[in-house]
Amino acid sequence: MLLPSLLSCGEPGPADETDEARHTTALSDSPSPTTSLHAACPTDMVAVAGFCMDRYEAPNQPGVAPLAMQTAKDAADFCAARKKRMCTEAEWVRACQGPAKLPYPYGTSYQRSRCNDDKVWKVPSWSTLATWPSAAAQAEAKRLYQADPSGRRTGCVSAEGVVDLTGNVAEWVVRSFPNAKNYDHVMKGCYWSGCYGGSPPGCSFVNPAHPGSFRTYEAGFRCCLTPS
Repeated sequence: MLLPSLLSCGEPGPADETDEARHTTALSDSPSPTTSLHAACPTDMVAVAGFCMDRYEAPNQPGVAPLAMQTAKDAADFCAARKKRMCTEAEWVRACQGPAKLPYPYGTSYQRSRCNDDKVWKVPSWSTLATWPSAAAQAEAKRLYQADPSGRRTGCVSAEGVVDLTGNVAEWVVRSFPNAKNYDHVMKGCYWSGCYGGSPPGCSFVNPAHPGSFRTYEAGFRCCLTPS
């Protein structure tokens, strides 16, 4: 399991997240993906409104534990090595909402445990995590890790077939919308213990609190692609 390196993040609190509801019309209303777009996307990706998105969180393999302890640079490098790229915030929101602009990837109302968002939060030792990649930091990250293997919760899937968008690991994306911090990257999807501040994990919620260089035990990503 590849896990993230950490700096001091502090305990979860309302200040760590902001509501992105006013931005959920990120990408314009687009028709369902055409046959040509489906054909243009690699088989391990899903066609979504003009772009392709990995079906699962990195490493994008069903039944495999998703990567964590990742930075945005880790994400960019991983995706580039596969001739893909990081997803944008707008793309992530569109994939989560589906063509019907749902507030949750699976429907109109929040269902706890439908996705992996029901784990009890464990208090991290930030000072230990900050020594990454020391053996002690790796052991601490392993202790904190509570992600499910990708696809285990079969009901946690979007209208177009993207899996585990909410819960499991938080996902680094390239920022599309202004926020209080305006770092180049934000985290979407909350994680296995829900959202900081207690909001239900949904499509509009965003964590803008940290720059992309930040490593934290719950942060992963998935890749996107613009078909040629």
